[in-house]
Amino acid sequence: MKNHRVKTLKTKTPKPISSPLSETPPAADYTVNVDCSEDFHSVCKWVIPDFRKIKSRSLYSRYFQVSGYDFRFLMYPKGDSLSVPGHISLYLQVNDPCSSNCDCYACYKIVIVNVVDETKSLSKESVYRFSKNRKSIGWCEFAVSNTVLDANSGFLKDGVLTISGEIRVLDEKMEFSSDCSEGMSYALNGKVTWSIRNYGLLKQMVKTQKIISSAFRVWEAYLGVNLSKSMVNGAENLSLFLDIKDIEKNPVIDRSCWCLFRISVLSQKPGVSHVSREYYGRFGGGGDTSLGWTEFMKISDFFDEGYVVDDNVLVSVSFNAIQESSFSFRIEGVSSGKCKGMINCGYLGGKSKYGLVKRCDDYTGKIIWKIENFSRLKDILKKKKMKGLCVKSRRFRIGNMEVRILVYPRGQSQKPIHLSTFLEVLDPGNSSGDWSSFIVYQLAVMNGKMIEKSVVKQSAERCSNATKNHGWSEFMTLTSLFDQDSGFIGHETAVFTAEVHILKETFMTTESSDNACSVTWKMENFLSFKEIMLSRRILSRFFEIGGCKLQIGIYQSSANICAYLGSDPLIDNFWVNYRITIVNQNDPAKSLCKESSLCTKAYFNADLQLMKVSDMLDTDAGFVVHETITLVCEILDCCPWFEFFEPETGNMEAEPSDCQFLSAVCQMDINNEECKKTFSEVSGVLGSTPYEALQSVIHLLFKSASQCQCIPRAVNVVRARLELLGAEISPDLLDLLGSTMNSQHEIAEAMLREIDSVFALDEKCKLLDVTPCPLSKEVPYLDSGTRLAANSSHREDESGSHVHHHFSDIFILIDMLSIPSLTIEASGVFERGVAHGYIDNQVVALVLEKHAQRFSANSTAREKNAESLFSEEFFTPVLALAETLSLSINSQVHNFVKMFYVTLFEVFSGESYHTRMLRGLVDLATSPVENSLEMNLDMLIFLVHREHGFARPVLKMVGDAAKHDNADHSAISHRLRCLEEKIIHIGKEKRAELSNMSSEKATLLERLTETEAALLHYKSEMELERDHFTCEKTELCAHIQDIETQLEQLCSKHKDHVAKHCMEKRDYQDHLYHVETQLSHLKSLKHQELKKLLKEKEVLAERLRHAEANLEVSDRKLKKYASKVVIQEEEQQTQLDEIWQLKQKVEQIEIVKQDKEEEVAHYRACTYDLEAKLNDCQMMRGQVHLNNVGLMALNCFLGCLCYQLKNPPCRNISNFLKMHIGRRWNSMLLYMV
Repeated sequence: MKNHRVKTLKTKTPKPISSPLSETPPAADYTVNVDCSEDFHSVCKWVIPDFRKIKSRSLYSRYFQVSGYDFRFLMYPKGDSLSVPGHISLYLQVNDPCSSNCDCYACYKIVIVNVVDETKSLSKESVYRFSKNRKSIGWCEFAVSNTVLDANSGFLKDGVLTISGEIRVLDEKMEFSSDCSEGMSYALNGKVTWSIRNYGLLKQMVKTQKIISSAFRVWEAYLGVNLSKSMVNGAENLSLFLDIKDIEKNPVIDRSCWCLFRISVLSQKPGVSHVSREYYGRFGGGGDTSLGWTEFMKISDFFDEGYVVDDNVLVSVSFNAIQESSFSFRIEGVSSGKCKGMINCGYLGGKSKYGLVKRCDDYTGKIIWKIENFSRLKDILKKKKMKGLCVKSRRFRIGNMEVRILVYPRGQSQKPIHLSTFLEVLDPGNSSGDWSSFIVYQLAVMNGKMIEKSVVKQSAERCSNATKNHGWSEFMTLTSLFDQDSGFIGHETAVFTAEVHILKETFMTTESSDNACSVTWKMENFLSFKEIMLSRRILSRFFEIGGCKLQIGIYQSSANICAYLGSDPLIDNFWVNYRITIVNQNDPAKSLCKESSLCTKAYFNADLQLMKVSDMLDTDAGFVVHETITLVCEILDCCPWFEFFEPETGNMEAEPSDCQFLSAVCQMDINNEECKKTFSEVSGVLGSTPYEALQSVIHLLFKSASQCQCIPRAVNVVRARLELLGAEISPDLLDLLGSTMNSQHEIAEAMLREIDSVFALDEKCKLLDVTPCPLSKEVPYLDSGTRLAANSSHREDESGSHVHHHFSDIFILIDMLSIPSLTIEASGVFERGVAHGYIDNQVVALVLEKHAQRFSANSTAREKNAESLFSEEFFTPVLALAETLSLSINSQVHNFVKMFYVTLFEVFSGESYHTRMLRGLVDLATSPVENSLEMNLDMLIFLVHREHGFARPVLKMVGDAAKHDNADHSAISHRLRCLEEKIIHIGKEKRAELSNMSSEKATLLERLTETEAALLHYKSEMELERDHFTCEKTELCAHIQDIETQLEQLCSKHKDHVAKHCMEKRDYQDHLYHVETQLSHLKSLKHQELKKLLKEKEVLAERLRHAEANLEVSDRKLKKYASKVVIQEEEQQTQLDEIWQLKQKVEQIEIVKQDKEEEVAHYRACTYDLEAKLNDCQMMRGQVHLNNVGLMALNCFLGCLCYQLKNPPCRNISNFLKMHIGRRWNSMLLYMV
């Protein structure tokens, strides 16, 4: 049985929803009339008068009972808060406020009745599991209001609206038993039995709906059984699943559990076994919401074999869950390099051996998963002999990815030796599956006694949808894990941790042509991975150009940052010319780029040293900005390698001389030393061999392969080449194959095994929905050109059918039917090919036509039969093949045989052939085998229907068979009468023997009486001997007591010796303990000294690295200083020139200064004159009474004079006054002056 996960399907029919809990309807009194009421079935009507006049927002009916449960209708005439305006909302509620009984599963149908035409009534139906927190279900948009209120619609009669409901309640019982102690609200191990007593009441509904049981708690999750019907390949099946239930109104946590469960459908008929299936998985927590089987059992067996008796069904679920706790948190880095919450052992990036990264971001996290009954889980798996079982933790979000831990408690190998641990990485935001992410991770199994002894392993990988699980299948031995003294399992508890660091990246591809493109790879947390590059390489995601898949890699070599271009090892050989650029984000013109080339198959790859790490990390350089680095890879050219070196290989044409030369080589004898070389060369050129020379090359290949014992490989190569030819195979080549198969049985057996394996491979690929390409996988010896040709030819086959794909296989199989030792095996392979759908009558007819051409070419005119082109030797095995296929029970083979016989009747046109084939079919149809009778009768009817001329001979043959059967019947009747007479005679003889035995019995009784008398005599004699033996026993007991006394004395002496030896042993043990203590002390001292030396070595190495770095810094500084000195000398010379110019300017300034001093002396003389005038003016001020205007003018004049004391005197006083005094007072001031 296959396991299927259930997904909710969206349909056009609106689903029922719970009514809004906040909208509690007011009290009302609308009576419900129950028309039909049974134990678990009820039909009722709710009549609402004056529906148009109702103004209230909501209405509800009175409660009515169905099987002890209280139900009522709830209506919102104008729609509730969830509906679109203009609709009527209608719900069904359970549980009266006075009752607490509400857990039931019901099938319900609600109808708004059309009283005029009931066929226009509005109805909806569904099923629902009511519970304490889910008491209401229905439709928020049940009907359009205008439709119901329309007077001509027929829903309202005299304003009365009628609503009817039909409710079926499931009669069920849940019995729960577990090993949980008193006071525990959860169970880890237990069994649930679900009994359904009225399955027939819901039988029709189950065809489209599911029956869901009540929820029961397993660890912290609530689970329920889901029972339904499903159609698989046209057959009805019973589906059983275990679902996780959300029974809380407002769930606080995401409930989840992992459990191993077993679902059983119990038989209620004696002698019929239960049907059980086992599976395991995680419910919730990022896992599955439903686990189980779509094809649990056939529905016909479910009803007919005693699993449903009187509408009673019993389903049981037993489970074993793990008690766990898990959480995740971000890793916060500190200055010392240690990370909060990190395991104090192992190394995973950063300068400190305890740290994962240097800083904290959303792309770094740690998961701690504790399983508290891990030992019990191991014992359960060991008892059930389950291998390869995987236990998965919850999913946790780190960056843009979801991760979880996978643990295989008994490993992945057939013999449980190692614990397997993996990390699963998923991208929930990418629904297409085309995602990729580079991660650095560390997995650990914690040691509870000594944390430094924890088993820690780390790695760095690129994850994708195809490779999302990474880890170790042999993480640690199970012996060390479950050792009581090791400390890994304490109180049956195991602790697993995972630390993850995800590369935050952006990857963009820009195509410029078919063989050229540009890729930009931006790493936004590059500094966190800087130390990792010393030991590991950071890889980008794959990108494709012209059929070649490529990948960028970056790492640190010594003090340089290096980059390269890698390829997918599964692709063909390509030559790629590329250029990698490290972008300068501050100044793109300063970006560094280097160019190289790559040959994918030859791994000719020159890594590029881009620049020094110190220069790249320089904050002013501009290559790393905010921890982000950008690489650009430009594919300059990309082409297949064979096209680059051999552009004209595909246009070769064979000359006649070449074919004659190959034929001559085939006739030569090849010694053992040269056969391997010949075979290697011939197998290499077979893919590119011209059609004309193919026969000779295949002959030479088989000849050399027979001598060097490489027949399987030769068969593989030849078959792959024949597949390329399809039906275009020459008769000469077919003759060669036929003669080779008949003459060399080793080659024939190898070819038969190859064809059988190809049919099996095609079946697997068909199941995986993948079309195989035999040349690319099965024949790695062909060159790239042939492989590309095979791929193109295979794509052509995909678009049509497999008519030519297996032509050569079918031809060889039919040819092998004439080989007695391979007839049965060839028939079996042929039947498997038909059953898998890779052989059809079109191909067979084409093969028979080729055989006819061979026979016609190889036969003379006299040897040819007038009625058929085939010989008797060929017809007999083909007819045997048809009769063998007719005995198959496979329906596809049966259909093939019908058309196969039609083909044979057309190909073998002779009357004798027709008679033999019809005779064989009639014999098979009249055989006592029931299956053969039915199938061959169908074939005869099919042939008679197609060819009416077959009816008369078939009826004649059937009549002859009936006559023969009647004759056999009379002979059997005669034999039966003879046997009856013989039985009567034997009865008389037996009665005579019985009388003789009675007389012998009387004689034996007399002898028995005599024997009993003799036995009594012997008993008396035995009693006398027993008394004698009792006396002897008493004497022996006394002798034994004496011996025991002596033995006790010897034992006491021996105990003294043993005690003495024990004391000596104890002394030796103490001495040995002291010696071992001293030895361990010396070892610890030596270990400490070694650690000290290692630390000193590390310190010296670190100092050496610092010294080298300082030396490099000093060299750069000296270069800078030298350049600065040159610049300073140039500046000094410039300054000297400027000083000379300044001296010239100073001399000129001194001359100007002398002129200015003379002017200053003149100005001083003028100043003395002005002061004298000022004194005269002040004397006049006291004597003259001026008016306000004159006083103002005088003040202005004095101000002007004061200004002149501080400044050079104006030569023209009038101009000066015009500058500082308004025009209005100018004449007055002049007069006063």
